[in-house]
Amino acid sequence: MRGTRLEKVALGAFLFWCACGLAFTLGRIGLATVAGWNLPDALRHFVEFCVAIGDPALIVLAFANTHLLAARHWGPAEARRWALWVIALSLAVETCGALTGFPFGRYAYTDRFGPEIGVVPLTIPLAWHVVLTNALLLVRAAAPHLPRSGEAAAVGLIATFYDAVLEPFAVRVKGYWAWQATGAVPLQNYAAWFVISALLTLTFSAATTQRGTRDARPAILLGATLLLFVAGIWRGPAH
Repeated sequence: MRGTRLEKVALGAFLFWCACGLAFTLGRIGLATVAGWNLPDALRHFVEFCVAIGDPALIVLAFANTHLLAARHWGPAEARRWALWVIALSLAVETCGALTGFPFGRYAYTDRFGPEIGVVPLTIPLAWHVVLTNALLLVRAAAPHLPRSGEAAAVGLIATFYDAVLEPFAVRVKGYWAWQATGAVPLQNYAAWFVISALLTLTFSAATTQRGTRDARPAILLGATLLLFVAGIWRGPAH
């Protein structure tokens, strides 16, 4: 796997954080559990801090790795351009969704997912970037001859699948947001994820260079986070 020292350090930090998160998830260890541990105060406070920021920190680490990966494949300027478009537009769409219920359905974010920009946690647009960029790199590696429309549709399908796994983890296990009315995820949420992901990819994705390039990191970044979601759904909320 190619990469600069910074890329390798960033990936190592991400994998270490994922491993800690998986251990705490499988052990159903939460803030109440840590508070009961017989640790020196300084160490206990540090562990409690890590548990409290665990998921937002994971998203930030995933974003850093994803941006470095995009810069390697497309060049720094193209990677910055793509990141700005995805972050700005996903933030706008999520803000509209939280305020009006369009296009995802009526939902509201809680205060559990890190600092907010308006009514949307900062981690949300960063997560959009992580999902779309790595999905795009996977599609271009696996199917380098797809036309742009097919590429966009494939990214939309991957992003929609990712959200389908994320929803029960974020809503039932973590309480990062809540769907109003019945509490169930409306089908329009998944339709919106597909359409928005495909449109962003079709309209703003980097030039179709570096197709067919093999790199394990997109699969690692998406796969590791999905593993944490599945583990969390299986084990349920931490104590």
